[in-house]
Amino acid sequence: MTKFSIRSVMRRLEAKSIIERCLGPEVYRALRARGLRAEKTVDRLQARASQRIVNFGLRDARGNTVYKHGVSWSVVQQMTFAQALEANCRMVTDVLDKSGVSWWLVENTPSRHAVIGVDVESRDTILQALSSLDSEAPVYASGIEAPIVLRHVSTISKSMDLKSADVINVLAPRAVVDSTLEYGIATACQIEFWRFGDEEQVTAPRENRASRVISREDFLLVEDDPSISSARVPSVLKKRMLDDVIFPVDAVYTWVDGEDPDWIKSKHRTESEIAGVEYHGEANHIARFRSRDELKYSLRSLEMYAPWFRNIFIVTAGQVPEWLNTDHPKIKLVDHRDIYPDASYLPTFNSNSIISRLHHIQGLSEHYVYINDDVFFGRPLAKDRFFLPSGIAKVSPSRNRRPFGSPTAHDEPHLNLTRNMRALLERDFGVTISRAIKHTPHPQLRSVHFEMESKYAEAYEQTWSSRFRHHQDIVADQLHHYYAQIVGKAVPTNLRYNYINILDDQYRGTMQNTLRLRHRDTFCINDAPVDGATPIPDDEVTNFLENYFPVKSSFEN
Repeated sequence: MTKFSIRSVMRRLEAKSIIERCLGPEVYRALRARGLRAEKTVDRLQARASQRIVNFGLRDARGNTVYKHGVSWSVVQQMTFAQALEANCRMVTDVLDKSGVSWWLVENTPSRHAVIGVDVESRDTILQALSSLDSEAPVYASGIEAPIVLRHVSTISKSMDLKSADVINVLAPRAVVDSTLEYGIATACQIEFWRFGDEEQVTAPRENRASRVISREDFLLVEDDPSISSARVPSVLKKRMLDDVIFPVDAVYTWVDGEDPDWIKSKHRTESEIAGVEYHGEANHIARFRSRDELKYSLRSLEMYAPWFRNIFIVTAGQVPEWLNTDHPKIKLVDHRDIYPDASYLPTFNSNSIISRLHHIQGLSEHYVYINDDVFFGRPLAKDRFFLPSGIAKVSPSRNRRPFGSPTAHDEPHLNLTRNMRALLERDFGVTISRAIKHTPHPQLRSVHFEMESKYAEAYEQTWSSRFRHHQDIVADQLHHYYAQIVGKAVPTNLRYNYINILDDQYRGTMQNTLRLRHRDTFCINDAPVDGATPIPDDEVTNFLENYFPVKSSFEN
């Protein structure tokens, strides 16, 4: 049966040419966008109705469960995404081992489905074993073609769809207590049914990191992941592929406790010393130093969705968050004194200055990601979302354009930053920049930073010498994005993200949708002052963060 779609109907009726001819291309694009949204809504409602029907009368109430949309969810106290992936993988491999079925790993990473390969001839044995699975939690299976409908395992041996599927999902759906965090189909372990057609080759049901068709010689199973009992993998899948990102990547945060009395005294003392210097009012705005424990939740998001970072450097003015587990092997605290050449630049309250010294961190890897403490990972991301396998960084340009003109103390600091960097790049390369950079994690190359510091020594010195934000500053993380693209060390990409300004309650809907849908790669909880705007209450922001990231990370005491 052919699936109805608005796109197929439009093609058959040649609606595009008719509408564009009669009403114009803009009207066509608007109508098409509305039609596609309507189609997605219909698909979602249809899948939800199918989900309720397929498990009708099979409400599984074992253990502590909640029942939603035709599926029983096991309630857990604490569990990360990677732990949910591992739990489902172990459940599947245990079933296969007990059934005497030979299996092999096709893929097993912290940010993607675990994929298990088996001989297609063992399909009936596997489905029967799953259907009689005695688990502490409700277990479901599905195909991988949309719409995904989870079928309780007690019925899968009778399902004609699963009996013919080349790949099936198997999972125990889990919901974290007192939050909206759920581990559903994204954490399923996938079983692929491979075919051994002749003595020369083996065929997988879909492409993998090597190929669908593998010779018997390359299929030779070798020992692999020691964390999974008896895990073996086809030898060809152990080879380094051209698109593998194998180099280490570090994370770097800058953080300040703006409510620390000693820090406040130091700030006021420095202000009095430089009184009379002209600054824009926002440069020293109290919001720039306010803390809502964003760093704690950002680290939770990192461990949840990007656990592959090697080290996590936290750069501070000698401050330590009281909740931070400083004994964690990944955590490296860096004092400002460790990255400046001498004390004459300190204390500094200028984030532009601090960011422009981060590449001087001792032991920092060539590839690192600079992360503001108000930036969060929203869903699983791999290294290749930030760097190409060749080591080139990926940049996330914004649609916003920065105005031209000369920097002045009366303009907002971020506008002046672009103007100052624009002048440098126009002078040396004849290239003009206008697009802003999204508030996402910023992939950086340490060697490029040293190159820029040498090339633009005067601009760097000016920035380092400014204790507060100054209209003549540059900021190195953004300069890196522009400069690296010009010299062939970076390329544009498109991380899906949301920007949420919590000092403007017009962003409340964006914040609520970000939590409800969990559909963004990253998001930013910024606090940019807006004249006349009503802030979102602090408790509402905290509830949002606690609901999105309810699982305590290993970086916390």
